[in-house]
Amino acid sequence: MRKRCLAGALALLVAGAGQAATPTDWEAAYAVRQGPVEGGEAVQHYTAKDGHYRLTLDVTPGGVVAMFTQETFHDESEGLVSSRGWQPLRYSHVRDGGKKDKNYEFTFDWKAGQLIERQGDEPTVALPAGTLDELTYVEALRQKLAAGATSMVVPALYGSGGELREYHLQVLGEEEVSAPAGHFKTVKVQRTQPGGKYTVTLWCAPELDYFPVRIDREKRGQPQGTLWLKRYRGGARSVP
Repeated sequence: MRKRCLAGALALLVAGAGQAATPTDWEAAYAVRQGPVEGGEAVQHYTAKDGHYRLTLDVTPGGVVAMFTQETFHDESEGLVSSRGWQPLRYSHVRDGGKKDKNYEFTFDWKAGQLIERQGDEPTVALPAGTLDELTYVEALRQKLAAGATSMVVPALYGSGGELREYHLQVLGEEEVSAPAGHFKTVKVQRTQPGGKYTVTLWCAPELDYFPVRIDREKRGQPQGTLWLKRYRGGARSVP
């Protein structure tokens, strides 16, 4: 069912959202839609103190989707942060309220160079330097955009199987975007991966330290959903 598929895709849409001077604490909320269909809300929180960060994502169904499912998602990334970037130490995903709960947690063992699934259901894999996750790679993208970069390649943890994918991010140009949070001049960036079936497009607003105000996700060219920024609070920047 289309509404059910949209609910299942909500957590995968979000890609976290750092300039070298990123606020130590920020909060953002997105409206989730597939065309005219309202799908719910995605809320992110970021805190950083004494060289450690915590970044969370909570997705809840709403609108038409809430008539078919009450499935919720909670994703969380914790680790180290410095002017050089982010180094995840733990990533977890909790899916609750659906027909089949699916939870997983990974530890980034940088000393051993291994990515380890906590329950041992997945084999340990080698951990390349600079590996990020679904909630931190956009932090790195924001930092790169603020420095004037137009492309980025980064290995990232993807999904419950401990798979590492090489994300290729490329600036496509500049566009103006109207979202519930306001009207923004943005840098349009597309994310692809070799052999992958998903494409993610992000519209990042310089006035918000390149925070994405719109995020689209496609599967083999077919729209999977869109996130529209509703509000952002971080440092001196606040919208609407």
